[in-house]
Amino acid sequence: MKVCIKGIGVIGGFGCGIQSLEEAVGSQIRPISEPLRKSFGPEETAIDTPKLVADTGLLGRLVPAKALRRVDHYSRMAIIAAYLSLQDAKEGADMDEGLPEPMGVIVATGMGPTAGTLDSQSPDADAADLRLSPIQFSNSVHNAAAAYISMLLKIRGPNVSINQYDMSVPLAFQTALDWLEEGRAASVLVGGVDCFSKGLCDASLCIPNQRGGKSGRRPVPVGEGSAFFVLTLSGSKEIRYPLIQNVRIGRNLQDIALPSSALFIHDDSGEEAALIGPAIRQAVFSQIYGAFPSGMAMDLAMAALLLKKDPSRNALLPLFDYGLDFTKTPRICCLKKGVAGDLGMIVLE
Repeated sequence: MKVCIKGIGVIGGFGCGIQSLEEAVGSQIRPISEPLRKSFGPEETAIDTPKLVADTGLLGRLVPAKALRRVDHYSRMAIIAAYLSLQDAKEGADMDEGLPEPMGVIVATGMGPTAGTLDSQSPDADAADLRLSPIQFSNSVHNAAAAYISMLLKIRGPNVSINQYDMSVPLAFQTALDWLEEGRAASVLVGGVDCFSKGLCDASLCIPNQRGGKSGRRPVPVGEGSAFFVLTLSGSKEIRYPLIQNVRIGRNLQDIALPSSALFIHDDSGEEAALIGPAIRQAVFSQIYGAFPSGMAMDLAMAALLLKKDPSRNALLPLFDYGLDFTKTPRICCLKKGVAGDLGMIVLE
């Protein structure tokens, strides 16, 4: 079974849309610094925290304002990325008849809507209660973003959210492939989303790359964002983006069977570089969108852009020397090592 990517939509600290993501590769994205109090240790200490945050102002031009009254920042990012991916898919040359129905929705997230709940926590219970509201409570439902996407974009197929921290994205794509193979959905809108929060910053302090690890790279700021993809079974018509060749999840290298010749993209937060060895071609783009649990979806968007159908118009290729041979079948492997030791891999070709 071959599954192809029909459309991509992204939002992050670099801006909105795949063109903004392409343009960000050759530029320097400057994070915003904010003093943030960590929530662990003998006493609370304010730490100057660099962050890359997304501007969701575009959503007001895509969806009627009255429909957004109850939507929080987390769900707004997911809606924008989902909307842009559908728009990108429908602009394709083979989309005259629309996307196959029914369409499923799968949202992968590391921390989900709990970010707002974590930020409202306080040692003073009364003060914390005053900050809560019925709208904030309703947005804390874990499937809120997926529900908003289905309602606002009028998608009637199966709908689910997947949360297994940094393994959420490969699990979501495996589920999407299963739905397509089983015929549960004719197309699937799948993606990842996480928003900046105090809880996310606390978690990032335990990641080697964010606290200045052994990679030799500058620490990656905490980020937020969303990347969504429209997947369908590949047909005979022309496609712009690559095929999903494989999705694997396991506990060791034998379980996932790394491809022998591929470019590896990872965020370098889980010691992936040491895992695959220095002799393997690899790239890190997390400095563009920051570090967050579902950032593997952003890595996947970068891989799809590098493997665009028309390499002569690919603005990314001149910036790198990855040796992608378009006379053959180039492959890019997005790899993630989770904090619990799990390994997730998505291969595009």
